[in-house]
Amino acid sequence: MGPGFAAQGFERRETSAAAVWQRPAGREFVVAWVQPTRSPDAFGWYGSRFIIEFRRGAQPRAGVLGPGFRFCQLLDDEGRERVRAVQNAVISRLPPAPERALRALDEHARDWYLAQGRLVTAAYDPDHDIWFRYRDERDLDAWFRLLPVLLPGVLGGVRLRLG
Repeated sequence: MGPGFAAQGFERRETSAAAVWQRPAGREFVVAWVQPTRSPDAFGWYGSRFIIEFRRGAQPRAGVLGPGFRFCQLLDDEGRERVRAVQNAVISRLPPAPERALRALDEHARDWYLAQGRLVTAAYDPDHDIWFRYRDERDLDAWFRLLPVLLPGVLGGVRLRLG
């Protein structure tokens, strides 16, 4: 993703442990960062997830306060469909849910847990909060083949909306 950000004037923040890019926007900064979930699957079945955030603010750091968007909010219908295809490929590779997890969960929690293994059948709408799911390196490879392809269009949207 770095070359795509660099082509649009972003610099990588080397002092951050996270993947963070920044570029000046007047007296402020537009900052982009990869944010993993804080609550991955404790049983290890459905994996984890991440998003890519964009915000404009006074400081060039992840989590800067200010207006912002998530990656998929800046995609067109075709881009969201490409994301849904990878999301479904990730979900389709999940093994059966572990029995020990199902035994440990009450009915409501079990229904939610099992829903994590269902394919996304409806198209994502523009305001859907889409997190990129992954369970292993193969899944991450799939995301990092697709996301750089979508990045130029997303960064065009960032420039229009955040400067």
